[in-house]
Amino acid sequence: MASRLCFNIGFLIVASVGLLHGAYAANTYTVGGDLGWIVPPNNTYYEEWASQRTFQIGDTFVFNWTTGTHTATEVSTKEEYDNCTKMGMILAFAGVQVTFNENGTHYFLCSEGTHCEQGQKMIIKIGDGIPPSFAAPSLTAAAALSALFFSTLAIFFLN
Repeated sequence: MASRLCFNIGFLIVASVGLLHGAYAANTYTVGGDLGWIVPPNNTYYEEWASQRTFQIGDTFVFNWTTGTHTATEVSTKEEYDNCTKMGMILAFAGVQVTFNENGTHYFLCSEGTHCEQGQKMIIKIGDGIPPSFAAPSLTAAAALSALFFSTLAIFFLN
């Protein structure tokens, strides 16, 4: 009986650590860092800024600008991004926040004048960048831990 209790407690601890290991605290990023979302000093500025970070589900992006007129326009495809197509979901106010709740690749550009052509555009890749093909139900870490705990209790008392 004591060995079974030790086994069940050990199993619960190992499983709990495994579930919590994948837990992630979401981050908030100011797009472009200290520069913000403006016409950059070079055409690769935002690409370089994004490549130095790993973005995950739940992260929030703040598009800030303090001078000039800008937008944060999300376009649908890489082709629209490459061609600076200025049709898409337009976020027109400085300080707007965007949070992504699933993996995927998102294309943003400024639709004002020639700002996009001057490099004010960025690709945000969340997770592996591949959107889910179906909406799978998800368990939070707390729900999974609760289920694991009560299952372990049931096994212990039923044996």
